[in-house]
Amino acid sequence: MRSGFLLRASILFMLVIVLVKITSIIFHSAMKACFINPPIQDFYYTSIRRQPLGLLYIMSSLESAGFEVSFINSHSLKKHAIPLPEEFSYLVKYMKSSDPALSFPFRHYSHFGLSFAEIGQRIKRSDADIFFIPSLFTPYYQETDRVIAMVREERPEAFIVVGGYHASLYPEYYLRDCADFVIQGEGEEGAVALLRCLEADADLSQVQNLIRRDGRRIVRNERRVVADIDRLPHPARRFLAPRDFKAYRTRAASIITSRGCPNRCTFCTSRVIWGPERRERSVDSVLAEIRECVESLGVTMINFEDDNIFASESRAAALLEGLAAYQRQAGTRLDLTAMNGVSLEEIGEGIVKLMRRAGFRELNISLMSRSPELQEKHARPFDSAQFARIARAGQSLGMNVRAYFILGLPGQTRDEVRDTIEFLKRLGVSIFPSVYYNVNAPQSRWKMQRSSAFYNETAELSRDDLVRLFNECRMSW
Repeated sequence: MRSGFLLRASILFMLVIVLVKITSIIFHSAMKACFINPPIQDFYYTSIRRQPLGLLYIMSSLESAGFEVSFINSHSLKKHAIPLPEEFSYLVKYMKSSDPALSFPFRHYSHFGLSFAEIGQRIKRSDADIFFIPSLFTPYYQETDRVIAMVREERPEAFIVVGGYHASLYPEYYLRDCADFVIQGEGEEGAVALLRCLEADADLSQVQNLIRRDGRRIVRNERRVVADIDRLPHPARRFLAPRDFKAYRTRAASIITSRGCPNRCTFCTSRVIWGPERRERSVDSVLAEIRECVESLGVTMINFEDDNIFASESRAAALLEGLAAYQRQAGTRLDLTAMNGVSLEEIGEGIVKLMRRAGFRELNISLMSRSPELQEKHARPFDSAQFARIARAGQSLGMNVRAYFILGLPGQTRDEVRDTIEFLKRLGVSIFPSVYYNVNAPQSRWKMQRSSAFYNETAELSRDDLVRLFNECRMSW
């Protein structure tokens, strides 16, 4: 009798275990992911940058794979002045200068976006299992560090993933004691694979682009890119607030039509994220996303964020003709811009005419330097004569031509900078110097690697020279 009772009890116990497992499978909820876009602290901030396309692409990919996603976008119109960090004390003399030629061009050092207290409250309310936090730009690494520390404090059991340009350049820094994982390069497929592996407690070695700790070792998985970027879902713009679409007194959306650049300019970090080859979306795919932005979001301005939107003449013509045809058929008129700039090696006057017809009222182009020696040294794909031809073509069509050059390049002299400035003045374009910064600087100098800091003096150009030459251009605005 007793043995029969024990047998029945054992069978019943096993049935209960099976039922518990079945119930847990039936009612299992997917991992929840929270994305946090950190605030920034700087002397200025560009409003169009409030749409973090990289994060929005990964968010939409995770949603398409069945995961629950939330978003803390710390970028906003809010700003408040904060004390100047000790690292920038060398700028005080320029801030106090009464000489216009040596005056600092910015009034305050400010915190742009949500306060850290607000971010902390939102983290505390989150029930996410994993947090994705970008470290995009080297000078803002401390803002990312602070957000990571808040997640660790409020949600110690959660996983933390870091990605972006800076994290891809310096993954060891984040894996030392900050984050659990770094995704190097593109994140859409890697993020989906990572969450699936974590859910199943599976082997992480096949998660593309993942860098992780294994004991004391840093393990780098195979790097791969998305071969067909047309199949990626559109960025998850529904997570953006109405304020995030405000730019230049209109409603704007940023998009990318390609990934990567075929050129090899020495100062560019494009390949860190996108890899060595350029990949293009089909024109139909691009137009479908623009149609969605116009019809669902009320957008009237499109900013193309490609590193090199017109890398081939044939593709440039097809895209521009498609943009013009879409607007005619839809009975709308869009304001188009490419604030990242247009590289000129495949651009002729015919493409500039198509740009104007499609809705580009301004032309953002970068010379880098007029010096043939510096152009060759830094592997620029076009020369000053081509730059002048395209600038004049834009002007002849009534376009606002905005010309950029790099101020403070290693090896650049005062005479060379002045020659570049005079060349641009003779063209009659608006001149915008980008002060050189070095993302390969040691950690002690990361914070200062921003154009607004005038940090990198050279044997040929002192900081006084950099400020004077910058102001010489600014006075022409």
